[in-house]
Amino acid sequence: MSTERFDQAAAGWDAKPRRVQLAHAIAGAIIATIPLTRDMTALEYGCGTGLVALELAPHVHKIHGLDSSPGMIKVLGEKIAEQGVTNVEPFLGDLSDLQVPLDLIYMSMTLHHIEEYVELLNQFAQHLKPGGVLALADLDKEDGTFHDDNTGIAHFGFDQDVLQKQLAQCGFGAIKNQTVFNFAKNDRDYPVFLLTAVKG
Repeated sequence: MSTERFDQAAAGWDAKPRRVQLAHAIAGAIIATIPLTRDMTALEYGCGTGLVALELAPHVHKIHGLDSSPGMIKVLGEKIAEQGVTNVEPFLGDLSDLQVPLDLIYMSMTLHHIEEYVELLNQFAQHLKPGGVLALADLDKEDGTFHDDNTGIAHFGFDQDVLQKQLAQCGFGAIKNQTVFNFAKNDRDYPVFLLTAVKG
C-alpha cells in the first residue's frame, strides 16, 4: 500500500475533531475491556500520529507504534518529544522487523486498508505470547460510501461474524465484540466496533 496519501495528511491529521473523538472512544473501550497492566508490552499496528497510543501509554509498560508512513511516524515522534512520553517507541517498518514478545496487539481503523488481512491475523498470533490479547477496531460492513476517496481502501468494513470465525481459525478464543463509536455521515450512521480475542 502506498503511504503517500498518509504522508501528505500527517501534519494535519489531528485537526479533525471526529478523528480525535473516535480515537478517544477506541482507547477508552480498550482500557475498559482489557485488563491492562504496567508490565505489558503492546504493539499498535498502523499507529498513525499516536492518538490511541498516547492515551494507552500510562496503562502499560511499553507501546511499539508501528506504521509504514514516514510522515505519520515523524508526527508521532514530535508529539512524544513535546509531551515527554518515554514508553512509546515509533517504529517505521514491517511487523517481521519487530522481534519482541507482545502481550497486546491492537489496530485502530487500519484493518480495512489491508488486502490480505487474514495472513496478518496469523502473524499477530505468532507475535503474541500465549494468553496475549488482540484488539481490532474498525468499521462494520458498509457500502463503500464512508470514505470520500476509496483509494487504498481494501475492504468496505467487516462482517463481524466472518471476522470472528477467521480469528478462531487463527488460534484465537474468548472473542468479544462491542460498538464503540458511530460516525454520523451522509445521512446515516457508520458504526465502529471493537473486537477483542485471546491467543490460545
